[in-house]
Amino acid sequence: MLALAVGPVLLVSLLIGAVLGRGSFKLNPERGLLKQGLLWLSTLLPIAYFFVLGIIAWDGYEVDLSSSGLTKFFSISAIPLAFLSLALPLTVLVSRLHSTEQTARQILITNHKNNLDAFYSHRNELFSYFDRLQETDYFGALKGHFKIHPRVHKSFFLGDPTSGVPEVNAEIFKSVENSLASARRQIDVVLRNKDPDKAFSHYLLNACVTMHHLSRCLGLPEIYRDLADRSVLLEVEVNGRNKEKFLSVGTTTDDLVAAYRYANDYFTNLCDFAGHSKRKTEEEHKYIDTGGKFRTIKIPGVIEQLHANEIRKLADEQKT
Repeated sequence: MLALAVGPVLLVSLLIGAVLGRGSFKLNPERGLLKQGLLWLSTLLPIAYFFVLGIIAWDGYEVDLSSSGLTKFFSISAIPLAFLSLALPLTVLVSRLHSTEQTARQILITNHKNNLDAFYSHRNELFSYFDRLQETDYFGALKGHFKIHPRVHKSFFLGDPTSGVPEVNAEIFKSVENSLASARRQIDVVLRNKDPDKAFSHYLLNACVTMHHLSRCLGLPEIYRDLADRSVLLEVEVNGRNKEKFLSVGTTTDDLVAAYRYANDYFTNLCDFAGHSKRKTEEEHKYIDTGGKFRTIKIPGVIEQLHANEIRKLADEQKT
């Protein structure tokens, strides 16, 4: 009895596996229905059981091609025919399951494509948005081209192409806002120069460092490359430690404020695109954002005096 029950399953499975391969018994939406092992199993297995059970049921009977013979055939073949009748619903079931797998696969492919399209469309829209911005001349000290660096999209928006439209990276937006606020405070301290003994460190070690940091974060070569070409690089000992290199932001007050205003305007446009609400500038620092008051805070300018005296002296010493 065990051989009768298991034999057809093993025989049919081995036959299908030899022709289509062992992996054919798992529905594969990428292969046609005729290459699905389950389809042939659902078709051949009922036929195999029909013949196996039929041989038992027909034992002792002879072929009789008459109406009475046909009636007798159906009466003694009830069980074999019941198994044979399973072939049609089983093959339909496998066909439906295969179709469902193909549909699910197609949905995954479509969703994947839609996510890719959404991600790259968002990035292209960012590039297109900045392409519409006009070049701005910041009082002859710097020309802002408002070109978007590809890494800006990666830094300021979280996600990958398979996840669809990226999310705003709120942390880096807040970080840049804080850096801009620090730059305003540091520039204000330099321009007002209430502590002349610390003017050099306030300028080179604080304001300039913050502005170069912002230029890197926002991808602004006009600051970290073009303006750097006419800046001064010095080695300075900090807090009694080894000397470190520090680069000025140009050589004038106009250079430093122009760099700040360009970074601030660039970030404002980035916030507008992302829908991020940018903090308002402190009332006492608004003169750094707009207007020409920054030129008349101290006359002659603190930065100009630093470059004419202390910075030039250090630069000459380090050349020798």
